[in-house]
Amino acid sequence: MSKYQVDKVMRQVILDGKVASVFKADTEKFLEGRDLTDEERKALIDVDYATLYRLGAHPFLLNGFTRLVWKGDKAALNAEYRKNIAPFGYPDFST
Repeated sequence: MSKYQVDKVMRQVILDGKVASVFKADTEKFLEGRDLTDEERKALIDVDYATLYRLGAHPFLLNGFTRLVWKGDKAALNAEYRKNIAPFGYPDFST
């Protein structure tokens, strides 16, 4: 797994509004050429935060990233986020 690469993508999207716009407009193209596994790439494309959490994405970056790029109802996201990541336990912060 390339936790660093996943975290790097999320950080770039969070910190730069232009990057976030490009990510939202064409996520697959944005991720081209990045050193990601197929599972990581699919999870980023689908904004599958539970899978990203399970794979070891940094939880603070993941939360900000998810809230920024979430395509659905953000009120529903707030209610579901914790419930969906809880089964994976407390994160390992090692890199």
